[in-house]
Amino acid sequence: MKNILLMLLPLLGLVQTTKADTIDFWHVYYNHTKIQEFNQYGTHEIRLKLESLKSGDSITVKYFRDTPCSRCATYLTVEDEKHHVFVTSSGKGTFNPISFSINKLIELRKQGYMQTFEIFYFEGEIKSRSDKILIFRIILE
Repeated sequence: MKNILLMLLPLLGLVQTTKADTIDFWHVYYNHTKIQEFNQYGTHEIRLKLESLKSGDSITVKYFRDTPCSRCATYLTVEDEKHHVFVTSSGKGTFNPISFSINKLIELRKQGYMQTFEIFYFEGEIKSRSDKILIFRIILE
């Protein structure tokens, strides 16, 4: 019996235990209509036609994760590729929607400034650049 147990021990060492992994995901709404669902894997883009956008239109993000916070400050920032922040919106608690108006994006695009904007999500105080999560890009065509 001891011999069998001794022979099985190396095999037991080869068996890996896996933890259940959860994936953060978020829903994106344009004027209260869901237009996309994304998760933390991959590069995500939303293409919007500049001529179809109206002043007062908005983008709303509902961010979901397995370890939510109910009282933490949550933020979305709209930035360019060089990380200049153009818009910041805030909320309170994970799962709660955060919205921003696209007026500033329309204005910047019409001035010829750029066509791609990066949307970042973060919670609490930013201590380093890695605290922000790039959740998608908006491309104005």
